[in-house]
Amino acid sequence: MGISKASILIALLYCTVTVSFAQQQNLFNDSIYSFSSDLPPAAIHIIPDQYHYTSYDGRKINFGLVTRNKWCYVVIKIAGISQREQYVLSVDNTSIDTVLFFQLTKTGLKEEKYSGGNLTPYNTARKYVWHTMPVNIGDVATYYLAVFQDQGKNINVGYKIMTVDELDKRYSGFDRLIWFYLGVVFLIIVAVMYGWFIFRNKALGYYVLYIICITAWILSHYGYLYPMLYHNLPVLNGIIKPLSICWGLLSFCYLLRALFKRDIKSDKFGGSILKYITRPGVLLTATFAIYIFIPKWGYAPAIFNLVWHTYFIISFLGILLVLKRLLEKSAAARLFALAMGIMVLMSVQQVLSNSGVFHNTFLNDHGMLLASMAEMMVLTCATFLNIWEDRRRTARHIVQLEEEHSKTLEQLVTVQDNERRRIAGELHDSIGPMLAALKINFRLITSKANNGLPAQLVDRTEDILDGSMAEIRNISHQLMPKGLSSEGLIVSLSRYFSDLQEVYKIPVQFHHSITTSVHKDVQLNVYRIMCELVLNAAKHSKASCISAAIETTGGAVMVTVKDDGRGFDPSGIKEETLGLSNIGSRVNYLKGNLNIESAAGKGACITIAIPKKND
Repeated sequence: MGISKASILIALLYCTVTVSFAQQQNLFNDSIYSFSSDLPPAAIHIIPDQYHYTSYDGRKINFGLVTRNKWCYVVIKIAGISQREQYVLSVDNTSIDTVLFFQLTKTGLKEEKYSGGNLTPYNTARKYVWHTMPVNIGDVATYYLAVFQDQGKNINVGYKIMTVDELDKRYSGFDRLIWFYLGVVFLIIVAVMYGWFIFRNKALGYYVLYIICITAWILSHYGYLYPMLYHNLPVLNGIIKPLSICWGLLSFCYLLRALFKRDIKSDKFGGSILKYITRPGVLLTATFAIYIFIPKWGYAPAIFNLVWHTYFIISFLGILLVLKRLLEKSAAARLFALAMGIMVLMSVQQVLSNSGVFHNTFLNDHGMLLASMAEMMVLTCATFLNIWEDRRRTARHIVQLEEEHSKTLEQLVTVQDNERRRIAGELHDSIGPMLAALKINFRLITSKANNGLPAQLVDRTEDILDGSMAEIRNISHQLMPKGLSSEGLIVSLSRYFSDLQEVYKIPVQFHHSITTSVHKDVQLNVYRIMCELVLNAAKHSKASCISAAIETTGGAVMVTVKDDGRGFDPSGIKEETLGLSNIGSRVNYLKGNLNIESAAGKGACITIAIPKKND
């Protein structure tokens, strides 16, 4: 029962609205007769009863491309029931140079009711930016004449007759939509600028310029830019649209080149298209200033409009072709193609509407604005998506380089260790026995000498041989410590530091705190690093004491080597002097951090942190 009552109420409401709308529409009938002529309004004589009128259905009247000295006339016949309310005839096309409204008598007398257009300075006291004229509706038919004149443009106009209250509501609706559009644009620009401060990507600057250009075109299309910014220079309205379109195309091309530079660089054909769009565009923008001085120079305005329209169409198709070639390469390119597709569909709708094939009042009035908002939202998502994808691709590339660098270091360290092992083996197995044999032979020679040899010379020679053999054993042990795998890291380091003290006569304090197991690869490299650091300190620092420490924390290894020697400037020292190049390679291989603190006369402290390495 409830559903039935609701259905009845909806049906009654629909009938009421339909009847009231029909009554409102039947209050008057308007019909038109349109033609064009070379005669200006002052020279033409119109007898309204002589024409055959057709009922006006709200569609735009297309006069086609108008060249110099061409005037377009629309005779309007209005008849209906006498009304107390004040009615207004309104034309919302604000791109025409000259707009004149006359009231006609049956004898052809004309009384001018309105004059405006781009060539007329804007009266800031006007309530509307549209062209409006009060009309009388009564039992007797009244006639009005609308005159339009422009040079080098396609004149496509329509009009609406409504009460003053309806006009106010309609105009307020346009105002609200425009301010809503500007609010959306402002928020998008704020988001893009915030993104620029974060990412520092020049593509975002090109995108902001594109948004400004498209917004300028929309405001010019609605007739808001001219009275708001330059009402004392109405001639500028003739170049704002082509200038904003041209700069918009240029900024869009630079945006594509900045966002998809890798793909476009590899696609010579796509790069050539963008190059051939931008070069003529820069030249064309420079010629727009000439248009200010040639509004009445023969066919120059027509040629000017033809050139920039041709450039726009060819450039637009070229951009679509470039996007088509980028479709398979990234999701951002597909979103760019979607955004351009929105504008293409709405442009086709506008062309069909102007041609009389398809007519929708709302889309005719606001289609391009809504399409522009949708395009900007999609482009914003696409731009940030591309930047995010590019940063992610760069991060992957950096990780890949780091992995390759790590593999290279691993191979380098492995080669060094293998070479050390080979040299150590050669010293121990070849040169060591040879020196031992040399010492035995020397003793035999001295024992069999008839006259004998000076004892002092024999002792000195034996000391040299013993020292050489000890040095070879020491070098062999340094190159490849054979006890590291059997005795462990701490014992091997302790033995090395003890031997070092005997050679250089410098005390070495060794502190260790190993609480967790350390990877064999880390042990070997830590042994090399600490031996090299302590040896460097003993050779070069002129210290009275050296301190070496190793500890583990959660699997990570911390190495510290200090001395109280002469110190050095870390920023000016040559790595080769202290063997830091080899140490740095090993630290990088282990993905560790190397920190050097030193100053002249204050000793040195070198700290190395090595993360835990898993098998």
